[in-house]
Amino acid sequence: MDTILNLMKILLGNISELDEVLNFYISKAQNAIKRYCNIDDLTGLDNQITELAIYYYQNREMLGIKQATQGSRSQTVVDGIPQSIKDTLPMPCIKML
Repeated sequence: MDTILNLMKILLGNISELDEVLNFYISKAQNAIKRYCNIDDLTGLDNQITELAIYYYQNREMLGIKQATQGSRSQTVVDGIPQSIKDTLPMPCIKML
């Protein structure tokens, strides 16, 4: 997790005072990927975790909002994992009971 945190800090501009906040979004991204793929082992998925954690961090103020308009600007926020990240994840597993 330290590698992901360091990469996020580099990509976001070395905001070391936000370690706790970034760790929260890393954990949230890990859980989302585990649920989406129906897996427990995240080995080899550090790039996807980092990208999703950054996405969550950058869109934290849009939580629960799907579309916002400000003047002539309109923005639609993806609910869940963006398709560009899903495309790089392994296919979801189906577990038999």
